[in-house]
Amino acid sequence: MYRHLQQYITVMMGSVMPSIIAAMHGRMESIKSLALDLIMIIRFTLAYGEICYLHVEDLSFVLRRRHRFHEPMHRFLVDISEVDCYVWFGLNHANMQRVFQHGRIPGRLTHPTNGSVYPGETCFLVWLYRLRKGLPFTEMARFVFGGDPRRLSEMCDLWTDYWYNLFYNKISGDSLAQWIPNKLELCRRLIFQSLSDAVIEELTLDNGVVVNTQYIRHTFDFDSFRVFGFLDDFAMPTARPGGWATRVYDFLVDIQRVFYSGYFGRHGYKLQIVFLPIGMIGSVFITEIRQNDNGVQNMSGLNNYLVRLLQGRLVGEPGRFPCVYADGIFRALLTIMPRYTRPDRTVEQCYVNLKMAGERQCIEHCFGDHRTKFRLFSMPHTLRIYSGGEKVRKLCVLSFFMLNIYYCLDGTRAAYFGHHVPTLAEYLPLHEILHPPPAVDLGDIFDFRNVL
Repeated sequence: MYRHLQQYITVMMGSVMPSIIAAMHGRMESIKSLALDLIMIIRFTLAYGEICYLHVEDLSFVLRRRHRFHEPMHRFLVDISEVDCYVWFGLNHANMQRVFQHGRIPGRLTHPTNGSVYPGETCFLVWLYRLRKGLPFTEMARFVFGGDPRRLSEMCDLWTDYWYNLFYNKISGDSLAQWIPNKLELCRRLIFQSLSDAVIEELTLDNGVVVNTQYIRHTFDFDSFRVFGFLDDFAMPTARPGGWATRVYDFLVDIQRVFYSGYFGRHGYKLQIVFLPIGMIGSVFITEIRQNDNGVQNMSGLNNYLVRLLQGRLVGEPGRFPCVYADGIFRALLTIMPRYTRPDRTVEQCYVNLKMAGERQCIEHCFGDHRTKFRLFSMPHTLRIYSGGEKVRKLCVLSFFMLNIYYCLDGTRAAYFGHHVPTLAEYLPLHEILHPPPAVDLGDIFDFRNVL
């Protein structure tokens, strides 16, 4: 049919039609070639424009330049002005000198791996600045201390190990032995006086309108009053402990779960704090955030430890142990008294709950002080418990030790109960014999890389 049609067209049109078709075919091929060239130019222009845009964006937002750091500076207190000293460290020169003296600042510290030697004063300044500001070491080197940021990281790690091994029993372990039973009667009396001075305002309402106001003063018997401190837990979020490690190294899923709390929706640690009304943190215990408050107390052994400390110090008739006051989730133990939660609690017990709820706010303020003074712990992504869990745990412990030093110097929380805070010389006597922390290998628990 094609040949027949072609023959028919040739007969009808003669020799004119083939030439016209050939000319049109050539013209269409030329147009097609020009269209393909135009599409090629458009694609090249778009691709080149995208590359230029990415380059400009890279220069504007993610500027990759060579790190050029200044010469080392601000490595000693005499090189830092009074204003910068207070802004960077929250202390003036005089108080910093007290910390140097009672904190037993060494002349130098030696790195155990590469043998580098650093001045002890410089290590402390770098460590405290890192704790308070939370900046990366590159930013600290560029704007504050100069030099190589890798050396700043080594200084921070050296100081963490040095202070942890030196003052561990001043904030954890056997730390309560410094205050109990020496300050036991004073702590009981401070809380007793604060409760006795307070009144409860009871309002009678009628359709939302106050029709009667009554002030209730509940009196206690000091001889039978048991509370000498407050107990509560504090959650500290950290970075997620390496999801890729579970896949690459075939770790168990429980490595992720053990540091995860569904209640908070975060990974991290949980800290148990005992706060004394003299304005000092008596004890800190750290474990994974997965545990509830009772589980943390059982792991810490706080009740058994207080029973040993308070032997022969019974209160009232019949004699009972002095205790710390806690939230309602805690179990009632020999030295731990939670708020009354029973449905059949008496009116007197309800009044006790109301008054003690106000008194225990001091420990919540202590948690707020920690968040305010140490911004490093407000940046969970910097607290990598997979690659450096032991170091992060030591930093957490030492942060509360440093908070105690701040309390000794400015007396922030002691004024809550109308008492003067212990001085730094009383908290850290110069000639005291300090006991090292327990020889427990925490590598397999808090540093997963050692498992490999």
